[in-house]
Amino acid sequence: MATLFNRRFSFLSMPKPTTDSYGNAVYGEVSVRSVRGTVQPLNGKETVPAVALSRNTGTVKVYSTERLDFRAEDGSGLGYVKCGEYLYELVDELPNQNDLINHWKYIACLVPPSQVPEALQGVA
Repeated sequence: MATLFNRRFSFLSMPKPTTDSYGNAVYGEVSVRSVRGTVQPLNGKETVPAVALSRNTGTVKVYSTERLDFRAEDGSGLGYVKCGEYLYELVDELPNQNDLINHWKYIACLVPPSQVPEALQGVA
């Protein structure tokens, strides 16, 4: 299949962690799959969703040839993209405004190494 996105990255999804009776984080199962797409920096003409402002580092656009289902209906899901050595947290899904190219577009923020969730350390 011909595509403009001739690269691959890892998509990681998991439920939001809960806490045990001692206040320690309890992580759910992490699923990992390889996805065809691309990760690109935002340019100055694009607006950043408010949810992305919680992290002030490395806001990027993620284009994918398939839908990255990172949000559960109750909002309890988390999604991450690992591209090269970098891990990005998906924060928003944007509408497809291009009928010529079938793709999905997301906004993601770089996760600093010190803030990588314990369940994702060493994954992918």
